[in-house]
Amino acid sequence: MVIGGKAEGLARLQGLGLPVPPFVAVPVGAEVDENAVAGLGEPLAVRSSAVGEDAADRSAAGQYETVLGVTRAGLRAAVERVRASTDRAAAYGSTGEVAVVIQRQVPATRAGVAFSRDPVDGRDVVLIECALGGGEAIVSGLVTPDRYWVDGDRVRARAAGAVRVLRDDEAHAIVALVRRAEDGFGTPVDVEFCFAGRELWLVQCRPITTLRP
Repeated sequence: MVIGGKAEGLARLQGLGLPVPPFVAVPVGAEVDENAVAGLGEPLAVRSSAVGEDAADRSAAGQYETVLGVTRAGLRAAVERVRASTDRAAAYGSTGEVAVVIQRQVPATRAGVAFSRDPVDGRDVVLIECALGGGEAIVSGLVTPDRYWVDGDRVRARAAGAVRVLRDDEAHAIVALVRRAEDGFGTPVDVEFCFAGRELWLVQCRPITTLRP
C-alpha cells in the first residue's frame, strides 16, 4: 500500500502529537472509500501524495493540482482531477504514481510556511512566511508574505503591508511546533501551517531540499 510522501509526512506529524486536521489517504490505485471520509466533515481539501514527492532529495511541491472546497458529492471527481495532473510533475522526478490526501479543510484566516533552518544558508534560525487567507496563494507566488526570522527569544519581522500578520507570541508558537517536527523527523523541515481564528494547525511537513550536507 503506497500512500506517498505527503500522507506519510502528515501521519508522522500526527504520531508526534502535533495538531493536524483529520485526513485519510487514498493509496496508489485505490478507489475512494466514502465511508472512510464520513467523519472528516465538509468542506474538504484534496491534494496529491505522489511517490517521490516531498522526498529528502527533491520536491514536486506545487506541481500537482489541489482542489479545495470539495463536498462528498464531488469527491470522486476531485480525486481524479488531482491524479490527472501528473505531466508537469514528471520533470521533478515523480514516478507518476499518485496517492491522494483527503483532509478537512481548515477555514484559514492566516497561513504560511515555516523553515526550521534558514533554507538559503542553513543557519539555526526559523524562517516564517505568512499572509492573510489560505496558504495556496503563498505557495503559488500570488501574494507577498510577511517574513519573520526567529532566533531564540528574538523575532525580526519584515511586514509586506502596513500591519504585521503575526504577533511575536504567535511566531514563537509556530517555532515550538516546527522544532518538535524537526526533532521527530530527524532532519531540517519546512512545515505548512494555518490559523483558523486562534487555532494553529499544521497541514504539511517535508525535508528542506535546498540544504547541502
